[in-house]
Amino acid sequence: MTTMTLASAATLASTGETAGSIALAIAGIAFVLAGIVLFIAGVVSVFRSGNYQSGGKAVWILLMLAFPFLGPVTWFIWGRNSTIQGPAQPV
Repeated sequence: MTTMTLASAATLASTGETAGSIALAIAGIAFVLAGIVLFIAGVVSVFRSGNYQSGGKAVWILLMLAFPFLGPVTWFIWGRNSTIQGPAQPV
């Protein structure tokens, strides 16, 4: 029985399929999927925002395309509640 267990462990070690590498692969896939969801949510949020005109929205979308993780995070922390004010209108 002990010999069979050691043989199984040796077989797994020789193929490189250890529990640590499987866990690392799952964590990597989860990180990539979270980044994709964050990016899509950021783009949808920019399109639905009423704070910006089309030019401001285009800038935010370009920032998200240039920085796929940092762009959406910046949008949700800072850009979503800010507004770009144009020149003062005469009274």
